[in-house]
Amino acid sequence: MKNKAILILILLLAGSCFISNAAFAAWTQAKGHAYNQLTWSYYVTDKKFTTLKSNNDGAVLATGGGIGKIQTAKFVSTGFTYYGEYGIIDTLTVFTAIPYKWSYSEDTRKYSHENGPSGVGDIDFGLRYNLSQNFLGNVMSLQGAIKIPAAYKYGNPLTDLSMGDGQYDATLLLQLGRGLGKGYAWFNAGYKYRFENDKFDPITFKPSDQIKVSFGGGYAVTPWLSIRGLVDWAKSVGNASVSQTLIQENYNYGGLAKSQDNVLIRDSLGLEPDSLSAGVDLAFNINSQWQTVVSYNTDLEGIDIFTSKDWALGQTYSLAIVYMF
Repeated sequence: MKNKAILILILLLAGSCFISNAAFAAWTQAKGHAYNQLTWSYYVTDKKFTTLKSNNDGAVLATGGGIGKIQTAKFVSTGFTYYGEYGIIDTLTVFTAIPYKWSYSEDTRKYSHENGPSGVGDIDFGLRYNLSQNFLGNVMSLQGAIKIPAAYKYGNPLTDLSMGDGQYDATLLLQLGRGLGKGYAWFNAGYKYRFENDKFDPITFKPSDQIKVSFGGGYAVTPWLSIRGLVDWAKSVGNASVSQTLIQENYNYGGLAKSQDNVLIRDSLGLEPDSLSAGVDLAFNINSQWQTVVSYNTDLEGIDIFTSKDWALGQTYSLAIVYMF
């Protein structure tokens, strides 16, 4: 798939279509107990928050001058994600998330006459350790996770749509949680370090590290129905970089002048995005071990420091079945 510009690579955002489970936040599983969730998700976007300016033909003219919302090629990602937690000991929980996705891109159809790739995407694996059961009235935990891009082939970022963005990420979060009668509230804050993507050397790049903050809670409306909500914010710190070969190759494919490498960093490859999203779940208790969960999540435009930038405006609809023991 070739394009006169690299703008189609908003599609790399597909790796973030499937929302990780936040139902337990700071809480760990008891020793020998587990939480298993199989989620079907449907993600769709055809708009983007961007700092690029373009003419009516879609050719990029300039950068800067604020953030605009533009129409993009429609992108759809559907699939199943398994999310699981297991209590190694009462204070230490191991967890993983494994997605299998099918993607559809109007750009991919246009340039290669294919819908898009399918298969296993980025796999998350991590540990959550309970630091305190009563820190100023809160449960407090430390969570570390790594994103593993080993289950798919990563192609040329200028011409191919891959199942993820191809490099490892490591995230460390401090988590707080508190029970509130029939409900609970939680707060997470931390840092995501993003390693360099060198899978198509010498066309290499490093996405920006991110500050991550999220919060939410839940409330048992009835013994069989709970409502949960969350807000998630990520802010890039601005340390993305691209290789000179990538800049040269993008120029050869019809990108901007070679001196304007900020286009690659800030927008086209999604290397320095700022994002804000919100979601709501309805959890239906079948019995003490089984649940079904209906979810909706949407990206938000935001305001001031919380404004979304170089990020898609997408929506995710999900249906999950949960088994606990």
